[in-house]
Formats: sequence, structure tokens, C-alpha cells
Amino acid sequence: MTGGDFLVSFKRGENQYTNVVALIEGGELKDEYIVLGAHYDHLGMKKGQMYPGADDNASGSAALIEIARELSSHREELKRSIIIAAFDAEEIGLYGSTYLAEFLDALVGLDKVKLMMSVDMVGRYADTHKLVMEGVATIKNGKVLAKGVGERHSINVKAKNFETSALTATDTEAFARKQIPTLAVSTGLHPQYHKPTDTPDLIDYEGLDRISGCLSDLAMDAATDESFAASGRVARKHMDKAPVFQAGVTASLGAANLYFPSAGFTTDSRMDYTAGLTTRFNFSYFGFQADVLWEQSSARFPSVEKVFGAPQNYTQSSVTVPAYFLLRSGYSENCLFVGVGGYYSYVYSHSFSKAHPGWGVNPHLGGLAVNFGMQVANLVFEWSFRSQLNDLFLEQNSHLNTATYIKFAWVF
Repeated sequence: MTGGDFLVSFKRGENQYTNVVALIEGGELKDEYIVLGAHYDHLGMKKGQMYPGADDNASGSAALIEIARELSSHREELKRSIIIAAFDAEEIGLYGSTYLAEFLDALVGLDKVKLMMSVDMVGRYADTHKLVMEGVATIKNGKVLAKGVGERHSINVKAKNFETSALTATDTEAFARKQIPTLAVSTGLHPQYHKPTDTPDLIDYEGLDRISGCLSDLAMDAATDESFAASGRVARKHMDKAPVFQAGVTASLGAANLYFPSAGFTTDSRMDYTAGLTTRFNFSYFGFQADVLWEQSSARFPSVEKVFGAPQNYTQSSVTVPAYFLLRSGYSENCLFVGVGGYYSYVYSHSFSKAHPGWGVNPHLGGLAVNFGMQVANLVFEWSFRSQLNDLFLEQNSHLNTATYIKFAWVF
């Protein structure tokens, strides 16, 4: 490796942290870079207990050292340069890798980085019997490359096209958001994750050695193959902007009641539930949402013929289409939103549990609708309110209100 000071200090707020960074210079493509990283920090002491972090992430740090040693011994074969980075402050916000991404962007431009690979928790191969590589679809022929190096080292590589979890992130994050090809490498989570029991005696050292060799070969391939390139595909969680169009499936639970304006009377709430399809159009801070739902509603009210008799139960099945104009909190897929619009319901089936009161049911219902909620990657959580404007029963001044409902949707 090149000589000099390997310690790169940086500040975040009032605190100072330190990355450990080295460069293995390449040949004819030395101005292009492969970044290999692992965070060396963990949780330290908490309430008087030591959190060893043997897998998270001493295993990744140890693998990084061995990968660097192997690549350094083959420096004459390298075409692209390789940056070895041990990151600080990953556990509290990915600060170390974010700093390096910003530094490289200012120094050489991140377009010069052809791959960033994060090695995070790779010490439990004997338990999981798999080495997960998330992000192979960001590289041309990435799955073939990943599977190939795995076979050479008798490692079962589980190649996943993209990082998909909206709730987790590793040191690939700052690079992936700049559309740099990334690989997040791990043998997976386990019951000792972020616990004092993540100890060295549970590490599969023979598996860790084979994984180090496997990742060394992968980095060597990326650094020597002139045709190695980005695919142009990016994980949805790493997109700066939400897709213009999204569609998915949805279901909801709510509370419905009957309101008789002339009598000033509202029945007790009854269950309302829906299932169907949802669509979303996203235009920066604005959007449009339309759903097509199968809806089952019900209401309960006193018997028309016997006031003190058994209650009358009314149920209806309908196809409901609510639509909203949305105000979004940001450009990205992860955002808060509020919407205003209306809905239309076609009632195709209805029934009364007791004697029919002789009221005709209006098959065409409609009214106002508002919603607000949040979207995190593919998951949408929403609260909605509806107010029916026309009458449910043709002979009576009556509205079937779905006052509120809670909706979940999964969009693609």
C-alpha cells in the first residue's frame, strides 16, 4: 500500500471521528476506483456491559485487512486503483462512509468510482450457509460475477438484485444514492446482533477465511476487467425521486355508521373493510392517487316497525373508487402526504337482517374524501375520512358514512 498517514479525521457536529483509509494504486486505469469498506466501530459499553461486536463488525474489519493484503500482493495486475476504507461512526448514522463519499466526490468525482462494496457481518457462514450479496443488478452481469467467485471458493452466494429494506442501511448508502454500483455483503443477522453475546467464540473462522478469498477475487475482477461497468439500474430505496407512476395492492379496515339528518340520529359504528388496487402518480411535491376497491360496509339501527325491538342490520357490497389530489413532503419515495378529493361507490348487493322496511337503496353513492399518511419505499400507511353527500335510502334522508379507515398498501 502507499505510505503516509492512513488516519483521516473528520467532524460531525461537535464530535470528531476517524476513518482508516489506504490506496492500492492501479495501472492504466488508475484514475478509476474500486472502494472496499467495512465499519470498525460498534456499540462499546452500555449500562456497564461490553458489546464485543465480534461479528458486527470485527468480522468485516478482519476480512477487509485480509482482502487488502491479498490485493496488495497482486498490485502489478491491477488496472483500476483500490481504496481500502475502515469506517468510523457507522452505528450512529453511517457518518464515516458518508464523509468518504463526499470527499471523493469533491476530489475526483464519484463517477470515477466504479464499485463500492461494504463488508458488514460476514462471520457466521457456518450458521447461515450463505453469503448474501445485495446489489448485483447495479452491475452489468453482476449476478454471474457474484455466483462465479462464490463457486471458485465453495461459497454459496445468494445474489440479490438490490438492497430492499427501507428500515436498514449499511455503508453503501451514500454511494448508492449517487447511482454508484454497490454490493452490500453479509452472512446475515442472528440472535446475537447488537447484544453482549456477539462474541469471538461464535465466529466461523474457516468460513471467514474463504469469504475473504472470495471477496478478494471479486474485487480483483472489478479492478482488472476493463468491461466492468454499471448497469444503470438503481435500487428504489436509493432513488432521489419517486417513480412517476406506481401501482399496487391495498387493504383497509374502518368504521361505518348511518346518519339520518332529518332526525339528527347516528347509528353505532360498524366494521367496514376493503381490498383492491391502488395507483399513485408522483410529481415532485404534488401527486394524484386513485384506488379501485371492493368494499363491504354495514350499519345497525333500530327496527322501523318496533322501536324497542331487535336492531335492524344493513350490509352492502360495492365497488368504490376514491381519488385524491396529493401534497407531498418531498421528491423522494419516502415522504408524508395529505390528499383531498372524492369518491364514487356502486352498490351491487345489499341486505337487511330483519323485516325489510321497504326502503329502496340508491346504487350510486358519492361524497368527499380526505387522507393523510406516509410512504416508506414500497409500503404506504394511510388514514382516510369520507363524508357521503347523497342519500343511501331513496325514501329516507340518510347517509352511510365511513368516518375513518386505516389502509395499508404495497406499491411496485
